[in-house]
Amino acid sequence: MEEYNEKAYSTKEISEHLEIGTSTLRKWCLSLEENGYDFARTEGNKRLFVEGDLVSLKYFKRLVQDERFSMENASKVIISRHSSKASESRTPSVLPQDDENKRSNERSDEMIQQLLEHMKKQEERMEQQEKFNKELLERLDRQQTYIEERLNERDNTLIQSLREVQETKQLIAAAKEEENKKGFFARIFGNK
Repeated sequence: MEEYNEKAYSTKEISEHLEIGTSTLRKWCLSLEENGYDFARTEGNKRLFVEGDLVSLKYFKRLVQDERFSMENASKVIISRHSSKASESRTPSVLPQDDENKRSNERSDEMIQQLLEHMKKQEERMEQQEKFNKELLERLDRQQTYIEERLNERDNTLIQSLREVQETKQLIAAAKEEENKKGFFARIFGNK
C-alpha cells in the first residue's frame, strides 16, 4: 500500500482559505460526497482535506459563485474532472500517457466548456426574458393607469350631465309652478 505524505488541512483552514463559512463548506462537501467524491477522514470521522481537495473546492467555488451553477451541477463537473485525474495519478502504469488519453481529457474539457457556454446563453436568455417581462408589466401598468383615467373622466362627465339634467328639470318645474301660479291668479282675479 502506498503512503501519501500530503499536508492535510482542517475544515477551518479550508474555509478561511476559500473565504467562505464552515457551514457553506460543509454543504459543498455533502453535495460532492452525494455525487461520489471521497474526502479523507480522521478516526473521529471528521473530514481532512489535501491539496487536491483544495483545488477541487476552489473550482467548485468558481462554478457556484461565478458561473452560477447549482451545487448539484458543480459537483458533477468536479466529479468528472476529479475521477479522470485521480485515476491517472493513482494508476499511472495502467493508463499510459498517449494521444487517446489526451483526446479524452480534451473532450471532457470541451464538454465542460460547452456546458459553461450553454449555461451563459441560458442566463442571457433569462435576463432577456426578465427584461421583457419587466417592460410588459410597465406597459400593463401604464395601460391600467390610462383606463382608470378614462373611467374617471367618463364618470365626471356623466355626473356633470346628470347635474345639468337635474338643474334643467328643476328649472322646468319652477317654470311650470310659476305658470300655474299665474293661471291660478288669472282665474281668481280674472273672473271677478
